[in-house]
Amino acid sequence: MKKVYILNKVCTFKACCILLSAFCIMLSTSCKDEHFDVNPDVDGRQTIWENIKSNPDLSEFAYILSNTYYSKSETSRTPQTYADLLSCDQTFTVWAPKNGSFDFSYFKTLLEENSLTAQYRVEKELIRNNMVRYARPLSGTGVDTLDLLNDKTIVFDRTNKTLGNNMITMPNIGCSNGIIHITDGAAPYLPNLYELLGQIEGADSIFKFIKGYEKFEFNEYASTQGPTVNGNITWVDSVTNLTNEYFRSMGAYLNREDSLYALIVPKNDAWKDILKKTQTYYNFMPTYTQTITTVDLEGNEKSEQVTTTYTSQELDSMLNLYAKSAICDNLVFNAKYQEQKFNPYLPWDCDSIVSTSNTKFKAPFIEPLFDGNNSPLYASNGYAYPVNHFNFRPTDTWASKKTIEAEMSRNIESNTRCTLSNYTGTFERNDSLIKYTVVRSVQSSSSANPEITFKISNTLSCKYDIYVLMAYNINAEKPAKFKATLSYHDGRKATSTTATFKPLDTDTIHKGGSNIFITRPPYIDEKGYLQYVDTIPLAKDFLLPISYYKMDKAYVTLKIASNVTSKETATYSREMWIDKIIFVAKENEVTPE
Repeated sequence: MKKVYILNKVCTFKACCILLSAFCIMLSTSCKDEHFDVNPDVDGRQTIWENIKSNPDLSEFAYILSNTYYSKSETSRTPQTYADLLSCDQTFTVWAPKNGSFDFSYFKTLLEENSLTAQYRVEKELIRNNMVRYARPLSGTGVDTLDLLNDKTIVFDRTNKTLGNNMITMPNIGCSNGIIHITDGAAPYLPNLYELLGQIEGADSIFKFIKGYEKFEFNEYASTQGPTVNGNITWVDSVTNLTNEYFRSMGAYLNREDSLYALIVPKNDAWKDILKKTQTYYNFMPTYTQTITTVDLEGNEKSEQVTTTYTSQELDSMLNLYAKSAICDNLVFNAKYQEQKFNPYLPWDCDSIVSTSNTKFKAPFIEPLFDGNNSPLYASNGYAYPVNHFNFRPTDTWASKKTIEAEMSRNIESNTRCTLSNYTGTFERNDSLIKYTVVRSVQSSSSANPEITFKISNTLSCKYDIYVLMAYNINAEKPAKFKATLSYHDGRKATSTTATFKPLDTDTIHKGGSNIFITRPPYIDEKGYLQYVDTIPLAKDFLLPISYYKMDKAYVTLKIASNVTSKETATYSREMWIDKIIFVAKENEVTPE
């Protein structure tokens, strides 16, 4: 494997090793990358740093540059200052604020703290906020949007000679390694939502959770390669990018400037209260034993017992991740992806809004999510709404309705005494065709009762109302008669237990005996529509005490088995047409302390 060495993000005339000095010499003479492109028209002039240091109007900015070290990340800095960086051959443009035009005492105080966090703030809020890579002369007219060194964007108006809202009082000071523009103020720094999240008083619980997935990654494509030493690649300009794996889970990159978000921020008391509830939905066992049935290409079934085990540390990690993700996953709304015109300053001024996790919320349940906060905090990429109460309903978010489409093969564990095929039926309603697709279980012999076992994955530890939707067999013109059996872990033993459902006492339509369900033929519903698909309640408030969330080899199963005797074939069809299975989660009750 080829080794890669990252030396530093800067080269310096104060380099403490011969090798690093050699890199600077080599790059100044041979490298053609735009980072190091020295314009022959300015060759021999002073460097950016030498120009700033020698200008009495820039003494405050010079103090900052010479006392701030270049950081690879918020927790790792190099031995080189920005004075070193701006003395090297890399090409930059610097907008240098003159004395008295920016809050020098604020940044000086941060530097005097002598902490990594404080000096990193000086970098991103002042220095990198007024720098770009490459030469950006002020010439001609027009407007450009520039990517600053801290990944912020700013408008460079050549026509009006401004950067953002600041006037450029002395443009185009040519340097051997770039350009200086002197301005009448520093570009204002506006934190993005991710940065702002870490600054909101009393909201450190959510910030610590999300920040725990943060890392800095070396970007080889944006970095500048140096010479190969002893067969190993070296880098004299190594670019690192801040990434956070949890942003992908949320569907919201809160540190990027290319979107406009509304972010709900539960404060610590709200976080603590709701966490007690979300944790109850993720009650995991250390051992799951599951009988898994697979079917080969020739249609042969093979069953085997698979045992999945977790250490106590793994169980704690799962509970921590899933219970906190249940809180966080629907807190963000992106203006780009709304069905209606969306103002992140007034996000409840819509009939419906969609979170970045693709959950839709409808009025009047939108405004309570923001807990009456009409004074959000402004960020560079949206607004933050700190809330004292978490008003999301579990059944709208982490414990929403679960629908299992029966015709999808991935949802079928096994089938017995039958062959399966999909059937799409149609019927007219208001001069339009209504389609429905079902899985058909055609019995293998005239006397066989088909059985289909469905996989019900990702269930939570809570109560469910359980339904099966079955279409009327229009070919046989007969209803179906069946049993329904659920297999699940109850937490008392490693192997699963079973529950055979009985028709509900309140359901007189589908009763076919103590544990037998009967579908009804096409009927007119309460709205006057003709229905070919029957919704059959199998259970109400059925408790699944153990969670199967995010498990690959452990899940609940529901077996639907035809139960037609030879004497009943004239009345009932053994062939079942199953449309879908629905698990409607109920809200867990949490006893207050």
